[in-house]
Amino acid sequence: MNSRTSGYGICAVLIGLCLGVGLLAGSAFAQQSWVDEINNSLNFYKTSYPGSNWEPYSQRLQVVKEAVDRADTKTVKSEMGKWFKMLRARDQGIHDVAADELFNFALMVTPILEYGITVPPAPGGGTEPGY
Repeated sequence: MNSRTSGYGICAVLIGLCLGVGLLAGSAFAQQSWVDEINNSLNFYKTSYPGSNWEPYSQRLQVVKEAVDRADTKTVKSEMGKWFKMLRARDQGIHDVAADELFNFALMVTPILEYGITVPPAPGGGTEPGY
């Protein structure tokens, strides 16, 4: 094996390592981004409806984010289930429109099936399509 062939092997190994690290980092980012998206939406409603107490919602999302970071699927499942229930019940007197919009947005971005999250039915006994 000459030096030229050896150089190609080292380059191939380095490229492989870079791709592997990139895929792992991308996967971790994707897992976190759904919680960040919900939090960003929550912050929008905080400013749009300042008379409501949004802090319990923020605190629960922080617990979820930390659980996602630790790959603690049990806590993610439990806390997001509670979070959806809070929205359905309009806990802390949040505005009906904000609660519905935030609930629907969270349904779109949350990996519900991946974590086995239970979504409470709509008021009146209806259910969300597909759940």
